Amino acid sequence: MPDSSQKWLTILFADIANSTRLYEQLGDEQARSLIALCMDLLIAQTKTKKGAVIKTIGDEVLSTFSFPDQAAAAAILMHEKVSADETLASQHLQLRIGIHHGPVIEEDSDIYGDAVNIAARMVGQAKAGQTITNALTLEFMGHRYKSTARLVDQTRVKGKIHPIDLYELSWGHPEDMTMITTVTGRIVDGAGEDATLLLDTQERQFIVNQEHPVITMGRDAVNTIKIVDPKVSRLHARIELRKDKFVLIDQSTNGTFLIDEQGIEVLLRRDEITLPEKGTIGLGEKALSGSPLCVQFKKL
Repeated sequence: MPDSSQKWLTILFADIANSTRLYEQLGDEQARSLIALCMDLLIAQTKTKKGAVIKTIGDEVLSTFSFPDQAAAAAILMHEKVSADETLASQHLQLRIGIHHGPVIEEDSDIYGDAVNIAARMVGQAKAGQTITNALTLEFMGHRYKSTARLVDQTRVKGKIHPIDLYELSWGHPEDMTMITTVTGRIVDGAGEDATLLLDTQERQFIVNQEHPVITMGRDAVNTIKIVDPKVSRLHARIELRKDKFVLIDQSTNGTFLIDEQGIEVLLRRDEITLPEKGTIGLGEKALSGSPLCVQFKKL
């Protein structure tokens, strides 16, 4: 008979966001080397916070901790170490992390049970640069993490009658916390044909093209376009070149506003849209030309 037992543990899934892009852009060997470097960092931070690495699955690490605070602390370290590593930051590598505390069955050096499925759902709901947990897990955490958590969404989990509230666990210094605003808007479609996009801020211009297919925007120094404002998230949004289309992806607390050249307004919340030919992007609020939160764009 296999040795099995049930206990309450905190489960952490850490996933390298958009890792497929690395293989497409860098080739197998260089991409695999970068992912290996990142995985080593994740494993090291798990052990630093007295966690146990259960297994690695491709570009994902599954770990367990005795208490949610340990998992939250490990998640913060993981984000910080990846953000601070020059090699990883040069390729805009970011993590998606999900945390859940619940009963699991330990058997043959692995874990099973409903709690593992919920933890997997948490990482599935996380955007790049985010740690997502839920109300139940948050209740077991100390004041440090409860006081900075942000309610960001709800999700339904198979077998559960009621939706689960999703919370983002903030990371960084207290002065870097994102202020929440209430915003409304609507989403419209755009289309793109050219392979070069010009971005213009108050300070300088940036290009998105085949050579530079990803640009990130936010408050953290790792971003291509750094905008320091309390309404802007650390990793607020990014633009990716996908074939012949430029796609704006929001991963923020306060949303990303898009205004096209006809004046039609778009609000993105944890979603993405293809950019039109010309317009403005506002981080955290609707921003007009001349605002420090405004990024103007046009296809060349």
